[in-house]
Amino acid sequence: MISLMDVSMYTAVLTAALMLGLTIVYARIYRDTRAQFSLGLTIFALILFAQNVFAVYSILTMSTFLASDPFVPYLLGINVAQVLGIAVLFKTTLR
Repeated sequence: MISLMDVSMYTAVLTAALMLGLTIVYARIYRDTRAQFSLGLTIFALILFAQNVFAVYSILTMSTFLASDPFVPYLLGINVAQVLGIAVLFKTTLR
């Protein structure tokens, strides 16, 4: 049976993948245009990618300690909101 912690980890992995994609897109735009705004977006996306990789690592290593805590549904809610927001940004960026 999949726990809320597992679903939270999967959403963090999905967000990390989207952020890696955004980092690549923004880096290509910066390479072609040398626009400082694109450089800022690249750095921003890279930082959020690192944050989500750290979140996945944290969930993997601490899930046995946190599985019964009452804040797990809130963590899942935050991760779902984040993946939805990043998905909209990713779709908008690719247009």
